[in-house]
Order: sequence, then structure tokens, then C-alpha cells
Amino acid sequence: MNTPRTAAAPDARPSTGAVTAPSAPPARPRRGLSRRGRRRAVTVLHRFLLVVALLYFVAPFLWMVVYSVFPAGNLQRENPDLDPGALTLSSYRRLLGQSSFLQPMLNSAVVGLLTTLICLALGSVAAYGLARLRFRGKQVLLLAMMSTQAIPVIVLAVPLFIVIRTLGLFDTPAALVITYTAFILPLVVWMMVGFFEDIPVSLEKAARIDGCGRWQILWRIAAPLAAPGLAATGVFAFITAWSDFFLAKILTASNATTLPVKTASFQGLFANDYTSAATAGVITTLPVMLLALAAQRWIVRGLTEGAVKG
Repeated sequence: MNTPRTAAAPDARPSTGAVTAPSAPPARPRRGLSRRGRRRAVTVLHRFLLVVALLYFVAPFLWMVVYSVFPAGNLQRENPDLDPGALTLSSYRRLLGQSSFLQPMLNSAVVGLLTTLICLALGSVAAYGLARLRFRGKQVLLLAMMSTQAIPVIVLAVPLFIVIRTLGLFDTPAALVITYTAFILPLVVWMMVGFFEDIPVSLEKAARIDGCGRWQILWRIAAPLAAPGLAATGVFAFITAWSDFFLAKILTASNATTLPVKTASFQGLFANDYTSAATAGVITTLPVMLLALAAQRWIVRGLTEGAVKG
């Protein structure tokens, strides 16, 4: 008797007993940007925001320059006339020919230079001591100096006015030099500490073996090696003293008026001399911009290293 044949199952495994690996699932299509695309998008967004921020800060200065070289009548129309043929430097010649404008410029230069020299002399000695000497409370002292920068200047305006007037220094350059030195000196010390700490100690040990004292090491070894830091710190101190408006407005009246205060005086309550104000603004800003551009690398380095090492 013949037995009926059964149909073989379609998924029957081969008789050899080998096990095949399960097939991998089909790759899904990627959604969105790849890593490289996301990085490029972030770079484009970063540059776009940088350009917007740059225009936000530069546009007012450019408009001030335009106002200083075009007649006011051309710019105060409904459609400003920026014809290059109307360019003129008459406002610069007029202001730079007035003694009432040159005197505030001289006051600003004298106050800025004296403040810078005093801050560099005192700040270098203090910063070198903090960088090389070990004593208790060093970090606390640094933080205490910097904490004075957190006090709003407007809070100190009235006490400063009373002290300066009591000392008989109101409306004198000495009042501004003393006040600016008190405010800028902690920042100078903070910046210079980082520069002095970068100088190898082995050089100073070699100098001590040769018979140099602390002062000789400071002025003959450390100060020349920290010259870029001294220059950057000096530029920072000069810019801060040159561009201050609030304290100069509080502590002066007419004799020791500085350039920012004189610039603001062109805008009155009932009449505004926009051309003179813009011209004075350009003259006030130009030295600060040039100095900041020349020393920007060292200024940033001094602030960041002081923040990290201090």
C-alpha cells in the first residue's frame, strides 16, 4: 500500500543545519539636516547675528560722521540729500578754531594722561606684589578690589561731590584725576596680575643670584617683559578716563570741563546744534576707537587672564 506524499513546507530549513543571520531592516531615510548641515546652519546664523549686532553699534557712529560732513539743511529734509558734492569740513574747522572747544579737549587729554600714568605706576607695584608674594587673604584682597566696581557710580556721586568741594578741588583737573584713579586702579591691578604671572620665575631667581633686589627685578626684569601688558592696560585706563561723562559733569562747572561734557552742551533745551554735536562726537570718539583697535588683543587678554588667574 502506497503512503501519500506530504508537501514540503516552504520555510523548511536546509538539512545541513546552518543558521542564517536575520536580514537587516531596510535603512530609513534620514529626516532633517545632517550633522554637517546643522553645523553650517549654526555658522550662518552666528554670522548673521554678528552682522546685525555690528550694524547696531556701528550705524549710529556712521550716521554721526555723515551729519558732521553734510550741511544740516541737506539732512533735515524729508528725503536727505547725500550728494557727494555737498561734502564739507567746515564744522571741523569751526570747532577746532574755537578756544572754548580746544580747552575741554586739552582738559580731557591732561586728565587722561595723568590718570593713566598714576594708575600704571601704582598698579604695577601692587600687581607685581600680588603675583609674586604669597600671603594670607590674597584672593580675598583681589575680590575686594574688584567688588568696588560693582557699586553704581550714581550712588557715589553725592558723597564724591561733597568730599571734592570740601577739599577745595571742585572744577579742577585734580578732582577728576583723583576720582578716576580711585575707580580705574583696581582694574589696572586686576589686569596686570595676569601679565606678571606669565613671566617665568626662573628669570627673577637668576637676577636675585646676580644681586638684584625686588625693586630692581621689578623695573629691570618684570616691567620690560610685561611691556605689552602695560601698554594695553594704559590704553584701557586712558580710554576710561577720556570717555567719562557722568563724573566730569558732576565734579566740574566751566574751568575743568572735559570733551564729553562739552559735546553734550550742544544739545540744549530749546535748540539743538546737530552738526556741532556730531562733529564733536566724532572728534571725541576717534582717538578712543583708534586706541581700542590698536590694543584690542592685549586688552582682551588682560581681562580674561585676570579673570581666570585672579
